[in-house]
Amino acid sequence: MIDMIHGLSLEQSPRHYIEFGHFDSRRFGLHLHERTGDTPSEKEVTTSIPYMQGVVDISNILGNRIYDNREITYTFYRFGASRRGTARDFQTTITNLLMREFDQQLDDSFEPDFFYRGKCQEVVVTDDYDRNRLRIEITMDLYPFKIARHTEGDDLFDPFNFDIDAFHDGLRFTITNQERIIHLYNASQLVLRPEITTSVDDVELSKDGNEWMPLSSGTAALYRPYEFRLELGLNELRLRRSSAGTTTVLFNWRKERI
Repeated sequence: MIDMIHGLSLEQSPRHYIEFGHFDSRRFGLHLHERTGDTPSEKEVTTSIPYMQGVVDISNILGNRIYDNREITYTFYRFGASRRGTARDFQTTITNLLMREFDQQLDDSFEPDFFYRGKCQEVVVTDDYDRNRLRIEITMDLYPFKIARHTEGDDLFDPFNFDIDAFHDGLRFTITNQERIIHLYNASQLVLRPEITTSVDDVELSKDGNEWMPLSSGTAALYRPYEFRLELGLNELRLRRSSAGTTTVLFNWRKERI
């Protein structure tokens, strides 16, 4: 059997791959040998107070821990292409494809339900002449969180994680002039701002019994000066409409995980 897209037999076709901008490792017949990705380093913020034991850690002041970018290194092999000219031309081709992109989406077959964002930091091609192969190391500098490919409003079963996800059964709510309490579960690893969509201008929202926030018609992901955000875990919200009649309010977001 032949992989019609990449022109290889199913035995030869790479089982794992990455896509980054115009670069697709399968197009070059690269076989993934190793993937190294550590947890990103935390940006710790501490202060030492006189006459107090230890230090005060305020790294969680925004509601979640803050991280530096993460680094993932992929080691590929390309078999049967180790002639000097071939190796040189190949290195030039893939290095230019990878290094020209900035703030680009990285798709990794290891994480089919998530994607990363960032840039390529380094490409190293080694000519393993004795074994008739090329060794390719690609190092990526990435945003610390991986981002869900599907939004929470999709409510898909296949990517659902029974240990840490929450099933919302839809994120569209019918609102009247009677106050309604709703619950949203943020299964991300960080506090985030959801998209909020409504078709009228007389809907208000309150979180945790705080000040009422007016919603504008259309879709918005940021409401200033209210700085509305979903905390980690369960969030209780109140919605109401100032005039008679009914309308709908839709919430949506993509979860992000370490």
